[in-house]
Amino acid sequence: MATTSNKEFHLIVPKAQSVEVNLGSSVSVQCLLSPEISAVDLEIRWFKETECVCLYKNREVTEGRSYEGRTGLSTDELKRGNVSLNLRDFRESDMGVYLCQVISEDRTEEKTVEVGRAKKDSDAQPVNQTSKIQDTQVHLTLQESNTTYGETQRMKMEESALITELQVNYAKLLHQTMFKVFKNQGEKLEQTGLQLKTSKKDLERVSQQLETITEKFGLQNKNDLDMKESRIEKHLQQITKFVEEKQIQLKEKDTQLENMSKQMSEKEKLLEDTMKEMKTSKQQLEALTQEQSNLKEKLEKNEHLRISELSEKSKCLEETKSLLEERDAKIKDLEKEKERLDGELQDKDKRLNEINAKLIQTVRDVEKKQNQLQGRHVQLENMHKMLNEKTRHPENKGREQGK
Repeated sequence: MATTSNKEFHLIVPKAQSVEVNLGSSVSVQCLLSPEISAVDLEIRWFKETECVCLYKNREVTEGRSYEGRTGLSTDELKRGNVSLNLRDFRESDMGVYLCQVISEDRTEEKTVEVGRAKKDSDAQPVNQTSKIQDTQVHLTLQESNTTYGETQRMKMEESALITELQVNYAKLLHQTMFKVFKNQGEKLEQTGLQLKTSKKDLERVSQQLETITEKFGLQNKNDLDMKESRIEKHLQQITKFVEEKQIQLKEKDTQLENMSKQMSEKEKLLEDTMKEMKTSKQQLEALTQEQSNLKEKLEKNEHLRISELSEKSKCLEETKSLLEERDAKIKDLEKEKERLDGELQDKDKRLNEINAKLIQTVRDVEKKQNQLQGRHVQLENMHKMLNEKTRHPENKGREQGK
């Protein structure tokens, strides 16, 4: 096998497969490391939707609460980089999208695999994978999916994995603690039992010695016997006291054990309360997610309305723009017409100025002629007066001529 570092890998999903399975049989949701390196020391998580199905960490496999006894990873295959999920007792509810996460110290690689009913015209490669547990067959397709997950779904996944890991760690801790307590108590009980057996043997031996001495010496050595009996009684009292002390110690140990059991029960209750709180938090999170989805739908509707309004406004703007362009064209035409008319008016003004100049000159000429006419008129009047005078006085004129 390659000795490539765990930092240099990525996940691959084999080509789509068409699988004929019986309900109740086993199905392998395949996912592999590339290059083919060992995944024994890595952390592996398998999710269905947002629920933790299987957790591999510290070389131990933990099943999700809803999949106990039904999932697992092959430790032998892990050495070859095969992190496929083994599903036992396959059910129709197991169909869906699965997410595989492989976590190293400094990176996380993931792939999604869809397990669904195969289409009739599927081009997937046929694979025989049947079981004799049940007769109901299902035609499945296992293929890589392009499903993506949002931040809320990622939070649910992390919560599910944390709950699974917490349950396992607590169960292990409780088991280890209880095992140590009972082991210590058992060892102490065995030691006390051995001491009691030894004391009993000593008592039996002393009793036999007393009987032997009594039979041998009779009443003659009664004082010696009394002394020996007093010594024996003292020894018995010491043994009895020792046994009583051991019994008291055992009672104290029992009391400590009961207290520890109570503490364990309290911790279990605390864990249950924590689980309930987490369930409540999960429900609240789901409610918030629902509210968020509702808000998202409203926002999408508002966005659609806004887009439609914007499209209508854009149409109106386009129409207005076309009208403005037409108006601008008309204005340009009018401006051109105005320039033409301005040119004509300038020409007419020039002509009018010329005509005015000519009129002024003509008026001046007329005035001059009028003045001349007035002078002639005055002359005519003078001549007329002279003529009148001549006509009025002909006789005088004749007289003057006769003279």
